[in-house]
Amino acid sequence: MEVNPNHAPTAVTLEYSPMTGEARFPQAVWEQLRAMLLADLSRETKCFVLCRTLESSGRVVFLAREVVPVPDEAYAQRSASLVETRPEFIHALLVRCAREGYALLEAHTHPWTTLPRFSSVDNRSDLQKFQTTQPMSPPFRHGSLVFGCDMSFEGRFWDYTREAMATITRLQVLETPPRTLYGTDCQPPDWARTALAVYDRQVRAFGLEGQAMLSRLRVAVVGAGGLGSQIANALALLGVGHLLLIDPDRLELSNLNRVVGASYAQAVRGWRKVRALAQRLNRARPPERRTVAPLPLDVRTREALAHLLSCDLIVGAVDSAVARQYLNTVAMCALIPYLDAGVGVRSENGRLAQGGGQVQVVIPGATACLACTERGIRQSVEEQLTPHQRELSIRGGYIQGEAIPNPQVVFLNGVVGNLLVWELVKLATHCAPVQPYIYYDLLGQHAFPARAERNPNCLLCAAHPDSLLGQGLYGLMGYLTPRRAPKSKPIPTPRGG
Repeated sequence: MEVNPNHAPTAVTLEYSPMTGEARFPQAVWEQLRAMLLADLSRETKCFVLCRTLESSGRVVFLAREVVPVPDEAYAQRSASLVETRPEFIHALLVRCAREGYALLEAHTHPWTTLPRFSSVDNRSDLQKFQTTQPMSPPFRHGSLVFGCDMSFEGRFWDYTREAMATITRLQVLETPPRTLYGTDCQPPDWARTALAVYDRQVRAFGLEGQAMLSRLRVAVVGAGGLGSQIANALALLGVGHLLLIDPDRLELSNLNRVVGASYAQAVRGWRKVRALAQRLNRARPPERRTVAPLPLDVRTREALAHLLSCDLIVGAVDSAVARQYLNTVAMCALIPYLDAGVGVRSENGRLAQGGGQVQVVIPGATACLACTERGIRQSVEEQLTPHQRELSIRGGYIQGEAIPNPQVVFLNGVVGNLLVWELVKLATHCAPVQPYIYYDLLGQHAFPARAERNPNCLLCAAHPDSLLGQGLYGLMGYLTPRRAPKSKPIPTPRGG
């Protein structure tokens, strides 16, 4: 570790809370932050990030919305080993946070190192500032990040309940594919080599680190029918660490031709689809890794939303355009990558006339969301079909965003479901380039990409102040039970730092 001699140790002792945090950055916000902090490596640089937050028991997620630079006149001191901003500049930011409901992350550099740690000066300054802004909380969250010359980082925020520091363990950068940065001393534990006997053949395909990445994932699969059960089965076999299966429906005899893991007896008894699927998948795992959880819930309930927000990835395998767009909205608001799939078959006089499906990878702020592609994808796909196929496609209506008609067949679900799983593996392991949109033609037996262009004016994912990108629960208020607004609190005048 490189040490700057100007940062000598002091007697400041910090207590840390067991609560943990993470921060998620859309690609554009991250690039702006990086450019700002690394513009001058001869001295420390500071800026601020306005965020929304998602909170659950023991965890706070900062959703980066906007980077606020510090103009030259707002620096009180700035050198190779020290940076301090004027109190009036910070006070103006705190007023804005209180008025607009933002959390605040302070970011500065230690440009001489690739292993950044908070210095003794940082410790004194952060503790003082966090204690000063304590009266604003809840709901205000206040945190600090220090970056090295390669954007490695250490992070913390103020746990106002325990009045102690809490660690920001990782940053998620929503590029294509997404990238995870772990804080200094926050690297995840090594993948358990005891599982190598099970996953040896996969490790040969994308390495130990790739398998470790899969084992750390928490994935929600929404829909446990023919398509969703194929996807969940593949993810469980791949060794994805935690799977949440969300679907309120019960098994029927007509499901037995395509739902993986369902038995005749379960269908007769009307078992929940997620219960039958989870039972089968958990039995294929060692007892200590039975982490497939059935959630027989409507995905648009508050309880289901809490589970969605706890995940690293969301997979949609639903036959409702309303549910699909809801999942897309949740992904945009929470900055969680979303993978969507749909299938459909059209028959005439007992013969297959048309069939196919699509897989779309939605990385908030980096690729087109479902709202962007609602109209454009159909045109792109149809340009690659024969005139007869195009006519049947329009009549069948099985392309993205449309109702998925009957009949359904297991082999189509298997192909499209595994196309989605392959994109998920690419997202997690970076073993190959991600394809944002894939269309599969059943009768032609080929898959091809379609254009999935972002709409610069999209209300969900565009990089403008009024979009839902990174808005957290503010963007989902229409789906939640109204709550009383918190009482306003006085804005303290902090000291510079």
